[in-house]
Amino acid sequence: MKKFIILLCAMTLVCVSCSDEKSGSSSASGKALVTDTIGEGINVDENEMPFGATMTDLVPDHDDVPISISYENRFMTEEEARKISDYISAINSCDAELMKNTCYPSYLDYLVTEYENTDIQDYLDSRHDDIKNSYTGGEFDFNYILINSLMDENDDDSNTGFSTLDHKILEQSPDAEITSRKMVGIDVLYKLDGDDGSYSLTARTGSDMIIYIYTIDGQIYIL
Repeated sequence: MKKFIILLCAMTLVCVSCSDEKSGSSSASGKALVTDTIGEGINVDENEMPFGATMTDLVPDHDDVPISISYENRFMTEEEARKISDYISAINSCDAELMKNTCYPSYLDYLVTEYENTDIQDYLDSRHDDIKNSYTGGEFDFNYILINSLMDENDDDSNTGFSTLDHKILEQSPDAEITSRKMVGIDVLYKLDGDDGSYSLTARTGSDMIIYIYTIDGQIYIL
């Protein structure tokens, strides 16, 4: 029964923090305090908690990010979360300069060529239009990002596809040094012009958007 209560608490736990309170949900011992159904505190090892149990929020007004994002602070750094916010914002506003600072340069050039676009601005305009015409049904405004899943180098390459992506990167930049790889599934919420409702891109497309976080030559990039 005690194990059942602990599991139930872990599954229902939501820890939201920001700025100076980012580490407030965890103790130095790596345990988090959760409350069971009768109001008693139980220390649960964070490693035993499910993905999503220790979430951190970054919001535009408080944390200087373009789009609000919730991420699992056990598996992703704040800098990585900020890069994802920049990446989605670049697509949202078709900001070529922001995309240049977010995506690995040679890989971005590869995407422009692969999709037969004339330049980065044309690539962003085309991707924005694809989302509008195929999924949202109208002009959209992304306003919230939720990290739903994450895989890293400990996971099977047949599920992550890291080796294929590595090949593409090294094909364009043979001297690139890749030191970290993560595959992330995200949902993006958005509003439509003239509509007060909030909609889920995952619900519209049927699956999370998959993006990659790579550290290359000491810098974090979104692919």
